[in-house]
Amino acid sequence: MAVLLTALLPFSVAAQKSETRYTVERGDTLWDIAATFFADPWRWPKVWYDNPSIKDPHLIYPGDTLTLKWQQGKPHLTYQASHTIAADEPASPVPSVAPLLLPHLAQDTLIEKARLVALPRVLGSPEGRRLLSAADTVYIDAALHAIDWQVYRVAHTFSHQRADQTADNRPQMVSLTHVANGSITDVASNYSVMTLTQVNQEIRPNDVLLPAPDRVQAPFWPYPAKTKATLLGHLYGSEYVAQGQLVVLDKGAKAQVSAGQVFEVTQPGKQVVNQPGEYQYQVQADKTPREVTVLPNVKVGELMVIRSYPWMSLAVVQQATQPIKAGMQAIPPSSARISHER
Repeated sequence: MAVLLTALLPFSVAAQKSETRYTVERGDTLWDIAATFFADPWRWPKVWYDNPSIKDPHLIYPGDTLTLKWQQGKPHLTYQASHTIAADEPASPVPSVAPLLLPHLAQDTLIEKARLVALPRVLGSPEGRRLLSAADTVYIDAALHAIDWQVYRVAHTFSHQRADQTADNRPQMVSLTHVANGSITDVASNYSVMTLTQVNQEIRPNDVLLPAPDRVQAPFWPYPAKTKATLLGHLYGSEYVAQGQLVVLDKGAKAQVSAGQVFEVTQPGKQVVNQPGEYQYQVQADKTPREVTVLPNVKVGELMVIRSYPWMSLAVVQQATQPIKAGMQAIPPSSARISHER
C-alpha cells in the first residue's frame, strides 16, 4: 500500500496547482512536455485529445504556450500559438516521440521471409565492380516502373517459437540492411537499369530492392504495453543491443502489440543459496542441491515498438543501463502497472 501511495503523490500535488504554464522549446517532444505537467505521463493522451482548444497535438510548435488548469479535479489545457521562428527557418512541429525514432519509421527493415522470392534483385554492374559510388550503374533482374528504389541486403533471420508448429513451418522474418539508393533510368522487357544516387556500402549481386518510401509513418503516441515479450535479438544479428538500436520481439499484432507501446527490459535477478549467515551467489557449475533464493528482476532498459507484424514486432531501445541481448524479458513499464492498479 505504501508503494501505491508514493506513486500517487506527484499527480495529487500537481492537481493542487490552479495554473501551470509552459512555453514549448526546440528539442521538446510531446512526451517531454507531458512529463513537465505530470509524474504519470501515461495519462496525458487523454488530456491532449479531450481538450477542444487543441485541434491537433502534432501541430504544436516551439514558442507556443500551453496552460494547464484544474477545474473540479480535472485537467483542462489551453493553447496559444506564438510562432517565434525566424522567417528563413522552416517551422517544424514538436514530434510526439524522440527524433532518434524517425529514421527507423521511414522504411520497413523487417519483412516476411516469404516476400524475398518476389523482390527484384541486383544482377551486377556493367564492369563487374562491387565498390560503386553515386552516378554508377547497376542492372536489376526485373522491369521496374517506379522510379526511386532502395537497395538492401538480407542480414538475419528470426523464427517465432510457436509451440503448436514444427521448425519447418514457424513464421520467419528477415532483417534488411540499407545498402544504397537509386533511380531507374532505363527499362527493358526483363531487366532495368538503375543509376545510384547514394551508396552506403558495397553492392553485391542478389541484393534486394524495395520502393523508396514516399512518407514517414503517421505519428503515434507512446503508451504502456499490456503483455510480456521476449527479445529475439538485435535486428542485424549482433550479440548485444545498445541505446538507439533496433531489437525484434517475439510478440506482434496477434498478441495486441502495436506501434507506440513501451516495454521495460529486465534481466533475471541473481540466485542466492544457503541459510542465513552462509549466503553466497549460486555458481552455475555447482549442481549441489541447496535452498535457493531468487532476487527480484532488474530493469536494464526501455524500448518502444515502432512497427508490429502478426507474430513479431520491431522496437527501438530508448534507454539502456547495460548491453541488452536476446533472451531478456520485455514487460509493461512499472509506472504504468502502478497506474493501472489504482
